[in-house]
Amino acid sequence: MASSAAGTPVVPGTAQPSELREQLDQALRSQLGAGAQVVSLQEDGDRRLRGLAVSAGRILSFVLDAQEQRLRTRPLFDLLEHSRRL
Repeated sequence: MASSAAGTPVVPGTAQPSELREQLDQALRSQLGAGAQVVSLQEDGDRRLRGLAVSAGRILSFVLDAQEQRLRTRPLFDLLEHSRRL
């Protein structure tokens, strides 16, 4: 069995945390733009990440299913800019 640089066993068919994080960063940039930032992150099994991200005045929850190569986002809060004329 192969092992990672940290000495942890690598099981074929499972992604390493850095691979999942890289896949998440690419998917978030693709969907939300270059300014997207991860606020919280939780591993949910071998091939799934979930958490919160911010981008352009929005707070979103996300789930990355690496096996299906699918990122689902759900808006939680939008900061709106209102202009008032006095």
